[in-house]
Amino acid sequence: MPIDYARMKKEWPKQKGALTRAVKTGDLEKVKKVCADAVRVWDEVGAWPDDWARFQRALDDVAVYPEFVSLDDL
Repeated sequence: MPIDYARMKKEWPKQKGALTRAVKTGDLEKVKKVCADAVRVWDEVGAWPDDWARFQRALDDVAVYPEFVSLDDL
């Protein structure tokens, strides 16, 4: 499956903005939704971005110990 670079170029700035807004709320469920939506798009595009770890760090930062959420599980 070829990578849809045009779609990723369009979606990536929106995803980063949505993640920033979700993190600012401090609500884990909102961050999980944004991350799940992003992973869905990345899978449709055919590749994860180089900075995918930004989304995992956001989950790590908002989750309260001992809860751990992995992007792979979303």
